[in-house]
Order: sequence, then structure tokens, then C-alpha cells
Amino acid sequence: KVKMGEEREFPYLPRFGLRLSMPQGMEEVEYSGFGPHESYIDKRQSVRRGRFLTSVDEMFENYIMPQENGARYGTDWAILSNEQGMGLQFSASEGFSFHASHFTPEDLTNAAHSWELAKRKETIVHLDYRMSGVGSNSCGPELAEPYRLNEKEFQFELRLRPLFKEDE
Repeated sequence: KVKMGEEREFPYLPRFGLRLSMPQGMEEVEYSGFGPHESYIDKRQSVRRGRFLTSVDEMFENYIMPQENGARYGTDWAILSNEQGMGLQFSASEGFSFHASHFTPEDLTNAAHSWELAKRKETIVHLDYRMSGVGSNSCGPELAEPYRLNEKEFQFELRLRPLFKEDE
């Protein structure tokens, strides 16, 4: 319980944003941001800014122990579409963290080994204002302050637009 007027110290958030599920068949990913492979605020020295075309399956990083993976830091816009080019475009005036996968964070947490993961038919999309870095103090130092989502107030504006690539 917290008493009125009492200040409380809360831990930093792992992420803040929107998670949505898109139907089976939404497999093509095109985005502008950091790539061509995963990148996080504290893990982006091996990536470059550009425009990339990939698939949901190719965004997955198969670590020995299932864990957070595949996000794209500093995304300006992303398109998730099916074979016919129909889908959604996500964009923001400031870079955001984008991720598309056939696994939820809960799926990753509940699996101790990659062979225990059951691929979902739908595509799980994360559109995050910001995501804390992946360093967690589980096998090294605590996550450095600049890589934590510590803001107490912020504004996040995101645009979702239906898209048919042939019309673009």
C-alpha cells in the first residue's frame, strides 16, 4: 500500500508501446530504421540506418534460451503485408522500436529451450515508444542509466494506415 503524499521508487519499464496481433499471412516486412538485423538502444553498433525488406521469420533470432529478440531500434516507418501487398503501415515523427514475430513475450518466457516454442499462425507486432536495453544484470552488470526507460512523462504519437502496395 502507498499512503497519500508518500513518494515511491518504481523500477524502470522494459518497454512502453502497443502490441497487436495481425492475421495469418502477414509475413512481409519493410522498414526504414536500423538494420539489417536486430538492434536495441544498447545493442546497435553492428547496424546501419537504411531501408530493409525481410520477413517475420527472418526477424527472429534463435538464441539457445528463448528471450527478447528481433527488435529494430530507431524505426521511422514499417510496413507489414501479405503476398498480395495488403497490410498496415506504422509510422511516427520520432523513431520507435518495431518488432514482428510469431511468438509473444509470454511464449518466450515460458520456454526454457527453443524447441519448446510453438510458432503462432498470427503475427505479433510491437510498436514501442521506447524499449529499455537488453542488458539485464542476469549475467553481467546492471543496465546503464542511459539505456533505461525512466521517463515519468512522455508523449508518443503513432500512425497506422491501411495499405495496398500496388497503389503506392
